[in-house]
Amino acid sequence: MSIRRTEIQKLKTGQYIMVDEEPCLIKTTERSKSGKHGHAKVRVVCVGMFDNNKRSLTIPSGHMVEVPEIIKGNAQINFIEDTSINIMNLETYESFDVDWPQEDTLKNKLKDIQADPSKISTTQVEYWQMAGRTLINRVFAS
Repeated sequence: MSIRRTEIQKLKTGQYIMVDEEPCLIKTTERSKSGKHGHAKVRVVCVGMFDNNKRSLTIPSGHMVEVPEIIKGNAQINFIEDTSINIMNLETYESFDVDWPQEDTLKNKLKDIQADPSKISTTQVEYWQMAGRTLINRVFAS
């Protein structure tokens, strides 16, 4: 699990942040001015990558937060089950199970492939590993 630390005010929309041990995609950031005796604050609204839950947090500017390192790779599908998908990395030939993606378009593509097993051999996926977990980010035909 590879995580680095950075200052909250350096993060922008579209980057990633760890909130409650969950890697999240930042949707919006707002910066407020400092008050008479206080610090400037940064308000972040983000969505969990694995659970799709919306999270909101307010952190004083200058504080350090955890940011997940993302390892991207391409894999071929070995087999598709109702609860998980087994994929094999095309470079290291390592096989591992991945949960079904949350996004509907990816789910539909994978269900089509599951219904027609002859498509499995010509289909590849792009996967991301972050915070010790793996998710399928894209499905494409090779």
